[in-house]
Amino acid sequence: MSNRKQAQPRPSVLAFGGALVTLLAAEGAGAQAVPNIGNYTSLTDNFRIGIQATSLTGVTTARSFQQSAIEDVTTYLDPSEIAATVGTQTANFGAINSVFDLRGATALASYAQGSPTLVIRFVNPDGNTVSLRNGTACNFSYTGQTRQGAFNTFDDLTDDEENPAIRDLFRCISRGFARNSPVDPLAGNPGSLQASMVRSALDLTNGDSLVEGGANTSGDPWIVGAAYTTGSAGRFSVGRTDGRIMRGFRLFEGNRALLKFDLPFSYAHANKITSYTAQVGLGLETALIEQRWSVEPRIAYGAVFSRQAGSAGTILQGSVTSRYLIQGIGRGRLVIGNMVGYGATLAPPATNANFNPDLRNWSFRNGLAYELPLKMRMSGRLTSLRASYGYTAFAGDKLRNNHFHEATLSFGLRGREESVRASRDLVRLNFNTTQARGYHSYTAGLGFRF
Repeated sequence: MSNRKQAQPRPSVLAFGGALVTLLAAEGAGAQAVPNIGNYTSLTDNFRIGIQATSLTGVTTARSFQQSAIEDVTTYLDPSEIAATVGTQTANFGAINSVFDLRGATALASYAQGSPTLVIRFVNPDGNTVSLRNGTACNFSYTGQTRQGAFNTFDDLTDDEENPAIRDLFRCISRGFARNSPVDPLAGNPGSLQASMVRSALDLTNGDSLVEGGANTSGDPWIVGAAYTTGSAGRFSVGRTDGRIMRGFRLFEGNRALLKFDLPFSYAHANKITSYTAQVGLGLETALIEQRWSVEPRIAYGAVFSRQAGSAGTILQGSVTSRYLIQGIGRGRLVIGNMVGYGATLAPPATNANFNPDLRNWSFRNGLAYELPLKMRMSGRLTSLRASYGYTAFAGDKLRNNHFHEATLSFGLRGREESVRASRDLVRLNFNTTQARGYHSYTAGLGFRF
């Protein structure tokens, strides 16, 4: 909410004509590039705003602003706030054009000369209008007796999360985040919940598969790990702390089918924005050829929340994974992994606001892992070296990053030579890098099996 001041009355003919011109311009301006108002692109914070006001005599004033969190970003649409910068007369009757960079998603807002109507349009970087799944263009207009009245109508709606008149706007914001933000915690980039769920469905960094020589047995069910990631995504510095707990259960005596319970969770930041994610996965890995080839159908559900980013949502994903082992590649062994999945975003259960971007995406992940037993010993224990590569691609709704690459190198400490666990890593130290368009991250992690 913002402080409100009553604006001066305006000429009705100008208002009517100005509103019509603004709405027509919004519909036809799809191919125009996003203007760099007030040189707002030189700013580096999470939310950047450029405001340009043109007085009735043609004098133009441009200003830019920035802030770390999404709270009160709508005050930059408030005529009483704009008046403090450009003057009351210009703020209430002149032409006002604004651009809002919401951590990578873009909205254009305007009041036409003499018009009391506020027009808001969500756009892609090329200026084309963002659309919802049903084809509805993300164009919105709010009107009143004065500009202040129009803004007050809009501002009141943003506080009424259950009002259908504002739900499409929330959905457009979220869809713009997934399509254009390199740091959206829900979807669209390698650091998002969406990408993490695909990565969890086929993780070749550890030998947690039936095909890898007893990596999971009834006496060796737990895998616990933690990792820290740092990197950059456009103008954002990113960091994430991940935790993961996995356990395998034998369903039947004498049957090697393994029921896998997986619980990954994370705390992440992009500049000063923090977010929290958690997911739960349940898979059933079955050997088609003993110690050679297995398949794993899996279902997972994940949730993310970030008040500072204005993001909350959930994802439901199903997948099928195949792992194939080739022994005798030098002194080591090669694992070939392939996965296909389908995921959909859902409305968050803990809020009445509909932040669901309504994404539907197929995911494809393929990779290789080569593990080599080393002759080096540490404290009388065997060691190993493992290198893996994964490539992930998405099809369906457009995302900020439709594909990304990952490479991991890890060092494992095994049981003593006389131990039944001599072929399994009890401790593993991982180093990973993820690379995508405008996204680069580096991870160090430590995992334990017991």
